[in-house]
Amino acid sequence: MSAEPHENTSAINSEGKNYFKLPFEAYYSEHLAVTILDFQSDIDVKKFEDIKVVHREQGGAWGVTFRCSSNTGPELYCCIKNLHDEVAPEWLEFLDEENIEFNSGDILPVSVKKGEIVFMELSDAHEDENSKEYLDIGSMENCCTKTFMAYEIADSEPDYLVLDADNSRIKVSLEGFLLDDSDIETDVRIFNPDELAEEDYENYTRLDMWEAKVDWVDSTLEKEFPNQKGKLKLAFETE
Repeated sequence: MSAEPHENTSAINSEGKNYFKLPFEAYYSEHLAVTILDFQSDIDVKKFEDIKVVHREQGGAWGVTFRCSSNTGPELYCCIKNLHDEVAPEWLEFLDEENIEFNSGDILPVSVKKGEIVFMELSDAHEDENSKEYLDIGSMENCCTKTFMAYEIADSEPDYLVLDADNSRIKVSLEGFLLDDSDIETDVRIFNPDELAEEDYENYTRLDMWEAKVDWVDSTLEKEFPNQKGKLKLAFETE
């Protein structure tokens, strides 16, 4: 655990507002990859092992806005420096998007062995009607209430940030300059990222795709199969 971040005087306005302590938003105009996962089965699901497959849809979104409601400083620093891992962390809440399109979908059979859950690739046996491993994909339906949805932000950076998102809504570039109505940088600087000491703002969480899937599986077990919570876990080598 790091110490509490020092107050960055360049981020405190004349009214005494410290933007490193207030809710903010991050806007991404460029393409962000999106993944949706759903558990499916063709039988009445009473335990996790009754789930047969994961249905995966992949595509992209444009004009995505995220919000951080609990900003203690490190979260804003993470966005300014673009230090995210693969997917948006839990403290960065999805707000809306201007456009989203899905262009691919596939089926991943689910296997449970020695307490580990694996999403695997569809094999020839899974598609062979004469095989005992055959999966009748056409009869599969969603069987759990919680859907996985992740926006991949690691290779993208926000166009701008909206500071004090609940009130004055100051729009700034990642270099800390105030933006005008046309999103052009002005000479007014709210903060200087080069003056921010990394060690003062290191207490933020990052999230990769596998960790996001783990959270989804754990929450599904907790809600749908509470007796199996803690007894099953997602294998690291899963798809």
